[in-house]
Amino acid sequence: MKNIKNIHLVGIGGIGMSGIAEIMNNLGYSITGSDQRNNLNVERLRKNGIKVFLGHKESNIFNSSLVVYSSAIDFDNCELKAAREKKIPIIGRSEMLRELMRMKKTITVSGSHGKTTTVSIIAEIFDYAKHDPTVINGGIINSYGSNTKLGFSDLMLVEIDESDGSFSFLPSFAGVITSIDNEHINYYGSKKKLLNAFLSYCKNISPFGFLAISEKDKNISKLIKNLESLNIIKYGFKKSCDVRGKILREDKNGVLFNVLINEGSIEEERIENIFFPMRGEHNIENALAAITIAYNFNIKKEIIKKGLESFKGVGRRLSKIYENNNITFYDDYAHHPTEIKETIKALKSKPGRLISVVQPHRYSRLRDTYKQFSKCFFNSDIVFILPIYQAGESKIDGISSELLVRDITNSGHPKAFYSNNFSEFKIEILKILQPNDTLVFMGAGSISSWCNLFAKEMILMDQNNE
Repeated sequence: MKNIKNIHLVGIGGIGMSGIAEIMNNLGYSITGSDQRNNLNVERLRKNGIKVFLGHKESNIFNSSLVVYSSAIDFDNCELKAAREKKIPIIGRSEMLRELMRMKKTITVSGSHGKTTTVSIIAEIFDYAKHDPTVINGGIINSYGSNTKLGFSDLMLVEIDESDGSFSFLPSFAGVITSIDNEHINYYGSKKKLLNAFLSYCKNISPFGFLAISEKDKNISKLIKNLESLNIIKYGFKKSCDVRGKILREDKNGVLFNVLINEGSIEEERIENIFFPMRGEHNIENALAAITIAYNFNIKKEIIKKGLESFKGVGRRLSKIYENNNITFYDDYAHHPTEIKETIKALKSKPGRLISVVQPHRYSRLRDTYKQFSKCFFNSDIVFILPIYQAGESKIDGISSELLVRDITNSGHPKAFYSNNFSEFKIEILKILQPNDTLVFMGAGSISSWCNLFAKEMILMDQNNE
């Protein structure tokens, strides 16, 4: 029988694929991969000794005994064609993830928003408790410098993505649904089919485990109405929640809050005066999801509190990239109107002007959320909209950044502007930048690279002016 030793990943530069590559590499498999372009994930994999080819070629799969492909890879990709001709087994990313999950007791985090941060917080608490889980996340966990970690306990913590429907078949011992929004409707075709996919996900959670849900999300409430097979635990800020948070104070460094667990029962528990070093009510809600998981895995309250207070954050989640002369730049992954609105809300308490710089991500997403997009900037003093990041999609008639700016203005925002490119934006922003301004750069495309280069230029200008 032929043993699987050499695994090749097509589309290895994606955050999910790079995580699988790291885990398999740490498990002792020989890993190679290919991607169309270089990025930070590719550079990190190369530093770990993984050979990554730029560009897809038939020769890349030489000596492979298994080929794994990303959901972004076309069926007729030349490497997949070559693998079929050579009769090399081929599986999708979700199938590979499912095989990894079979080895462990798995906690999965799903939902339209907040997944990456929630996984990162859970990982921090579990590590603090010395539970040493294996982790596969959708973003860089700052304390790891990676989105993955191979742990040596029987626990595995995984962010699962609903974009292609494959998450609904993955097995979990315990799960989280943070939210269900109108995301990836271009794949599902309707909201009803999206909800059915989440219902299938719920049905693949063990009856010996549990499902933690955000109490405030109406779509989740509809979903679980007739679900009797699971122990369901609600978290949020209302009295009806099983795990309830109360925000005491927020400043530029984070949030102080209390938690009440199992309110209304005889065994009521409190965790008081938790300082969490991320801003925004939405991040406290993510923390409540993590507390729900940790508490139900019998982690002591003192450890939960210390784990939260030691949290080092997540890459591109309100990441501060520049600060001088009371001017601050943040880099954030928000690319859906719900996320953009929450990010702006989290920063609005700062003195001075809040300037939002957004690169819309995908024509289909902007089309499906257009009304929300045109009305999500009211708490921002100035808005700059950059050209749409296509992410491989074709243009859609009637959908553009220029028209979005027009409709943001028509919705009542007095200062919304279109910039044809990032260089044009920099010229405009340098003309109006003043002390106490906060700039937040938001999007899931190339905007992060751009704004981080801009921050470096600002640092150099500051040094030259000293």
